[in-house]
Amino acid sequence: MKKDSIVQFVCFMTDLPFTEFVTIWDFYATQFTNGHSPLSLQEQFDSKSKFKYISQHERQGKELEFAFMKGRNAGHFPEHKAKVIQVGGYMAQQIEYAKKSEKGLVKIIAFIRHDENDISFYHELPYRYLNIYQAWFESCLYAYVMEFIVDEDGAAEFLGQLKARDRAEAGFYKERSLPTDLKKAPQPLSHRHPV
Repeated sequence: MKKDSIVQFVCFMTDLPFTEFVTIWDFYATQFTNGHSPLSLQEQFDSKSKFKYISQHERQGKELEFAFMKGRNAGHFPEHKAKVIQVGGYMAQQIEYAKKSEKGLVKIIAFIRHDENDISFYHELPYRYLNIYQAWFESCLYAYVMEFIVDEDGAAEFLGQLKARDRAEAGFYKERSLPTDLKKAPQPLSHRHPV
């Protein structure tokens, strides 16, 4: 991640399997990245969360104008197969895990609500690595987006602690390989629960 980058989070509510979803997503993603901005796509697994897919797009200073589905906060893909939620632009506050490849780890992405008054709670949880993104724009739907990288053995208990707090939308996510025509696509990870 480059200095002064803003990460735009776009979430999707859908029942589409990855192979169908990525084809539709690819059409829109290629229109706004033009191959210049790093992007990644996360898919939810083994958990229940509002968002099945999370798209992350890194933007630089002059590129901050962001349009996905014509700039609306919420929209739908064709034939209403997926609801698009623009969560907003976030500045990285802490990056401890940058696409390393370590086996036995699971990624939990948590969208922390604006009414959370005790951020220290999240720092006290037993994670291995923590990436924190703080809302950059007033219109962001959440105050923080946190990526917890945790040991696979304790992942279910960790997620349970987050959900019991009732201040975050959270789930297990794995990074997916993107179509080859999208530049800077991340590489797939080979272990059972890729991070």
